[in-house]
Amino acid sequence: MPIELLRYLAYLSFFVFLAVIIWLFIMFVMSFFIPKAMFDKYFKEPYFSRTEIAVFSAFPLNFFRVAMFMRLAGWPSSGKRRGMTEAYLLAPIWFRRISKVMIRILLVLFPSIVVLGLFFALVAVLDT
Repeated sequence: MPIELLRYLAYLSFFVFLAVIIWLFIMFVMSFFIPKAMFDKYFKEPYFSRTEIAVFSAFPLNFFRVAMFMRLAGWPSSGKRRGMTEAYLLAPIWFRRISKVMIRILLVLFPSIVVLGLFFALVAVLDT
């Protein structure tokens, strides 16, 4: 395999990981902006079990909670299974729009990491 290709893939992986770090920082900031009405109404029983509430309240899984509420604000039908299809009405329009953008970025970044990781693992195995 040409060294130039590996160099460009290394650059790409660096920028993807940098984008993930920036995305995580923005998600940390967004955790303070989850609409209180939405959080108070839906982050309790019967929508979540006691175990889920305890687990998703502590670091690092609180990022999953933020992503869940952002997905719920951006795509109301995603709360169908838990009966939270009206939750998006409690979120302001700016939160819904940011949620759609951030979740779409998530859906691009994390598969990119997996593909790059598998590619580098394959190169390492085939190179030996």
